[in-house]
Amino acid sequence: MAANKLNSRHYYLSKDKGFAYSINTISKISFKIFLMNIALIIFILTYIIIGIQNIPKLHINRPAGALLGAVAMVLFGVLNIKEAYAAIDLDTILFILGMMIIVAYTEVSGFFQIAEDFILKSAKSASSLLLFLIISSGFLSSLFMNDTICLILTPIVLRLTRRVSLNPIPYLIALATSSNIGSVMTIIGNPQNMLIGLYSKIPFLEFLMILAPVTIIGLILNFLVIRFIYRKEIASKSIVIIGNDSSRIIVQKELLFVSFFALALLLVFLSLGFNPPSVAITLACLLILAGATKPRKALEEVDWTLLLFFSGLFIVMKGVEKSGIINSIFTYVQHYLSDGRLKQVVNLSLGSTVVSNIVSNVPAVILFSHFFTNLANSKLAWLTLAMSSTLAGNLTIIGSVANIIVFESARDEVKVGFFEYLKVGLPLTFLTLLLGVFVLAFLG
Repeated sequence: MAANKLNSRHYYLSKDKGFAYSINTISKISFKIFLMNIALIIFILTYIIIGIQNIPKLHINRPAGALLGAVAMVLFGVLNIKEAYAAIDLDTILFILGMMIIVAYTEVSGFFQIAEDFILKSAKSASSLLLFLIISSGFLSSLFMNDTICLILTPIVLRLTRRVSLNPIPYLIALATSSNIGSVMTIIGNPQNMLIGLYSKIPFLEFLMILAPVTIIGLILNFLVIRFIYRKEIASKSIVIIGNDSSRIIVQKELLFVSFFALALLLVFLSLGFNPPSVAITLACLLILAGATKPRKALEEVDWTLLLFFSGLFIVMKGVEKSGIINSIFTYVQHYLSDGRLKQVVNLSLGSTVVSNIVSNVPAVILFSHFFTNLANSKLAWLTLAMSSTLAGNLTIIGSVANIIVFESARDEVKVGFFEYLKVGLPLTFLTLLLGVFVLAFLG
């Protein structure tokens, strides 16, 4: 009898423990689903804000949107504060900061004023001006970041076309598109390539050698497309520069020498395989010490909001990764990213083109980067992403930050409509992506 009571008591205790375990398991699963849903909602809202770029009346731009998303991930318990801090990739932040400081000192030295004067004196016809603008902006963008080149050259293009009575639209489009194409071939050409260079560990020279053909042939295609579409405005028209602005050029020769010496060292050290963030930030600090100008003047040129934008996106994507959404999506897309060399390049190019034109290329790269860890041929995936996410920016007028900089800077003097730009962007993007796919699938 006593034994039966003990057995009965043990049965009910076991049943209670099993029930409690089940409740606990269900609670954990429910909480995980809750976190996944919250993380997904925050992620979608953040990327909507980034895609819209500016919310009227609220004045929430892309960096602010990324920051709000990061704060929401912590407030709703998806990440704790330590996880949020740890999510920020300091290597990327230091690399971009170092590059921006080097570019800022080069700008303060007067180098870009010299470049402007050289363009003014070299152009003899509307067609040669177009060609020279495409080559110079493409080459400079591979060294100084395309956004910076667009910011500096836009007023130059407006001033030049006004002085010689040329339609500025084809030249502004040429500046935006060629700066994107030119930035493809180096890991210092644009912010998304900097990310890819750090994540993939692809050597600087290898990256350059593989993607240089895409840039060189892409710039030629850019000239041919714009020259054909605007043939009436450009065809065989001679230009005469009225006046001489050489006297207004202020060059700090010592600073110019030091800046170019720092840039040369940067290229040498990156080519030799040194750690990019360490090289960039060290040379930036040396420039501050030996720059022969007040640091404030150069540091004012640094885009600090870009660093905020990156930091916010890192935290948002860490929250998405922790919630398990990334693993769920990867299970679905893995087949498309691993199904043969040609299919991998084509599928990834199409996917990044669509995403880059919805949310811009930097957020697209951060999103795609989470899928590449376990890929058999991850180097090909990284190179494809660098190529396609950058060239995709040429599709629409809001497809890249470089485009936005050019047409927002010029809006007081000339309005370029969505479809006006698209008649160049659509065929150019198709041709350059086709070129990029061919190079990476068969030659790379």
